Amino acid sequence: MADYFPIPGGITPPSRKAQSANVPLRSAPLPTHVVMPLDQHTGTPAMPCVSVGQRVRSGECIATASGLLSADLHASLSGQIIATDAAVPGSPQSQAIVIKSDGLDEWLHLPSLNWRDTNTETLLKRLAQSGVVGLGGAAFPSHIKAHSRQRHTINTLIVNAAECEPYISCDDATLRAFASDVLEGAQLMAHLVGADSILIGIEDDKPEALAALHASLDDSTAQGGRIDIRVIPTRYPSGGERQLIQRLLGREVPSGGLPADLGVLCHNPGTLRAALHAVRDGIPLVSRTVTLTGEALTHPSNVIARIGTPLTALLDFAKIDIQRLHRLIRGGPLMGQALTDMNAPLTKATNCIIAATQQELPDPAPEMPCIRCAACEEVCPSGLLPQQLYWFTKGQEHDKAERWQLFDCIECGACDYICPSHIPLVDYYRASKGIIRQRRLEAAKADHARHRFELRQARLARDDAEKHARRAARRQAASQRTTNASRAAGLPPAVQPGTPPTTDHRLIASSTTAPEHSAQQAPPAPDLRSLRIAQSAARAAQRKAERTLTRAIESGEDASILADLETRLVIAKENLLTADAQLMAARDSSTDQASDSTAGRETNSQ
Repeated sequence: MADYFPIPGGITPPSRKAQSANVPLRSAPLPTHVVMPLDQHTGTPAMPCVSVGQRVRSGECIATASGLLSADLHASLSGQIIATDAAVPGSPQSQAIVIKSDGLDEWLHLPSLNWRDTNTETLLKRLAQSGVVGLGGAAFPSHIKAHSRQRHTINTLIVNAAECEPYISCDDATLRAFASDVLEGAQLMAHLVGADSILIGIEDDKPEALAALHASLDDSTAQGGRIDIRVIPTRYPSGGERQLIQRLLGREVPSGGLPADLGVLCHNPGTLRAALHAVRDGIPLVSRTVTLTGEALTHPSNVIARIGTPLTALLDFAKIDIQRLHRLIRGGPLMGQALTDMNAPLTKATNCIIAATQQELPDPAPEMPCIRCAACEEVCPSGLLPQQLYWFTKGQEHDKAERWQLFDCIECGACDYICPSHIPLVDYYRASKGIIRQRRLEAAKADHARHRFELRQARLARDDAEKHARRAARRQAASQRTTNASRAAGLPPAVQPGTPPTTDHRLIASSTTAPEHSAQQAPPAPDLRSLRIAQSAARAAQRKAERTLTRAIESGEDASILADLETRLVIAKENLLTADAQLMAARDSSTDQASDSTAGRETNSQ
């Protein structure tokens, strides 16, 4: 029986990994300065906590997490802060902290922890303090992923060592050099999420990394938990999170679902090593392994470089031939992004830089009409109908595209690669997803405005209820004072002090009808049943807002959507407080009115 299950689709492009994989792992020299973008992770950008002119050491926190989905940022070299709001080269919409190196590389370490003897809360806090995020490309904050056991029962931790996209070999290099650290990091994360088994998925084109893993399994640091290694065929995109789960476990993540729904979490080898260093060695995430490759480089290799290093410094280290450079890509050739500025910084999410020549990666051929060959459907690893999605997105029928599971597309580019008409299908899908997300954001803003209006109305109603309660209390106090004064003067309660006796029947009639008139002017009794229903609805709305925000955090939604969901949760909490206050005021008012009624009956009986 094979150690893996079949999955739909996939392609087998030339791997082109030998350029960098056959060279030993190297360390890049310290740069003269680093540019540290504040948005190097999924979620809300970090907030600077340093000022211009301040001296910092390597590992010192320079920006703190902002919001529920965010991550701390640390100085990757020692030196002086020369800017806290600089524009990021190649991404002018982002802001960055710039540090000028002093050449000393002085460090500020966190205290070392033995993760086997340390409580979970302390370990989670350490991950959050260290700014560890997923190094496979998604850059999801690892401390939030480690909290999954609070909402899900996790039984399996998968180490995603497939690394299926062409050119990229940084995980392969990490496993060759640091296999024992990766395995211990996997045990650490399994301990945090409560997983009782660890499964390593690796493609069969990495024999040296596989040998290093097997050798490390015999080491004492790798004991204390079941660790299985599964070798799978080399086929793109087997390294996709959903595809690897299906390949190793035979379980399919449902549409709109998360791996945690199946009791599974996936981590990249580099992430596991970074997590171990943060806990065991007290070293925050300030460096990573990155693949420098492409035929325009004289010395392609994998290097360990400091976060924020300008790419031009790394390319110079690999001896780039500018005359031969045709395309510069961050990431892989199928899912990566073209770079227009060589001064762009190395980020936590950057796993590969490709400096390609014209012959190596030529420009795409012009787009031609679809011939309906269905080749894209055959290679789609998500089991979608790319051709149908193409017609929907091209025709601006985004609602239909969404109903046909557009968001299940992992944008792997397999359909682009196989299309004989050279249609950039993924570009169409990305554009449609962007439009749908924008619509969702606008709808969320409209809901936000409506919630604010409802909150204002509820606040006014609460103030009005409190005003009526105060008026009722004053009337009751005045009535009590009048009754006490009448009793002290020996007069009947209905006769005011200083009023001469009279037998005028009109006055008697007026005196007898006054209470009726006063009762007509009193505020109506509150509807307690309606207020209790409103309170229950507000409590349900708060629970729904909490679930929606949690789901959005786990699925890695855009920062703008997360910010709005946080606001909606705050409003829902305010609405619940208002409903509680209204119900309490109404109950107090009902009690006061009942007391007034009882007092009135006692006075009349006297």
